[in-house]
Amino acid sequence: MTDSKQVKPGVAASLTTLNVVVAGTGKVGAEFLRLLASQQQRFAGQIRLNLCAILNSRQALLSDTIESQAWSSAFSDAKPYQQANLVAYLAALPSPKVLIDITPSQDFARLYPAFIAAGCHLISANKQGVTLPGAEYQQILQALVRSGLRWLSNTTVGAGIPVQRVMQELLQSGDQIREVSGVFSGTLSWLLCQYDGTTAFSELVLQAQQLGYTEPDPRDDLSGKDVQRKLLVLARELGAELELADIELEPLLPAGLADGDLAGFWQQRQQLDLMLAEAYAKATAENKVLRYAASLCLVDGQVQAGVRLVAVDNKAPLAALAPCDNIFVITSDWYQQNPLVLKGPGAGLLVTAGGLHADLAELVKSVR
Repeated sequence: MTDSKQVKPGVAASLTTLNVVVAGTGKVGAEFLRLLASQQQRFAGQIRLNLCAILNSRQALLSDTIESQAWSSAFSDAKPYQQANLVAYLAALPSPKVLIDITPSQDFARLYPAFIAAGCHLISANKQGVTLPGAEYQQILQALVRSGLRWLSNTTVGAGIPVQRVMQELLQSGDQIREVSGVFSGTLSWLLCQYDGTTAFSELVLQAQQLGYTEPDPRDDLSGKDVQRKLLVLARELGAELELADIELEPLLPAGLADGDLAGFWQQRQQLDLMLAEAYAKATAENKVLRYAASLCLVDGQVQAGVRLVAVDNKAPLAALAPCDNIFVITSDWYQQNPLVLKGPGAGLLVTAGGLHADLAELVKSVR
């Protein structure tokens, strides 16, 4: 193993090495690794970012050091692994070290306590860890406190939009956040921004699917469950002890279309078209627009949280939205009359990978 203080010739002997383990080699993982070489150069002279391991659900390359520019060819030498082997490898790595979770796996997120026990900081794009049942989530937080390690997860809600970091800074500065609302799904943002009643809503769903904006089964997007999970993440940032089931959810689907196979959904899509046409006509008559929105309110210690299709005034912040964009509206003691608004792409390879690098840069400040 490379000692955390061992450096290449010509580099100051006191320079800290941060060992970097990347879990996830999909599109976002590949983009993160593509950007890593430039970040290594950017931090040269401050800290050495040493890529030492890359893994996915099937195989792992557990090494001393990996050239980030050649990671793909190096990964051809990856081997199948067991969880126990991975944890033992992490425990043997010199500190400081960080595991960056770019997987979608709940099973992998459930290993966070073992990774923390092995001495790893955590950076997550994986929403599964921050939305685990409350007891498991608290177990992770308590392990972090005991170990003095950090867990950064700013890409789990807004990709590159730093909504969690902004909320944390407001709270640390003495502000009190009273409400967080917004549009948290780029897919549903695109659909409702495009929908003007002239084309059947299901036709737009088909177009979004062809453009790669939806999951293979579009009902995974229309269910609203991903938005519900994101709202849970923000609720927990505010200290609310919520479970996923505590957040009211009204899917962007008629009740009868949520179940059954995908072919059956397409055969009955007229129900979806009628539901949206009626909602659109009513909203238009009131000079409003449709948005699929999440809302979290804290009133007198009580939490009200829900996700649903709403009609908002044309002048409301949620109305001023470009297709595919996310928007977060934060109302606090400091931002009452004029809420704080964060807006931009809520998905995409570059912005998500960039958000992960922003978390990595934040971690570097505390370990170098």
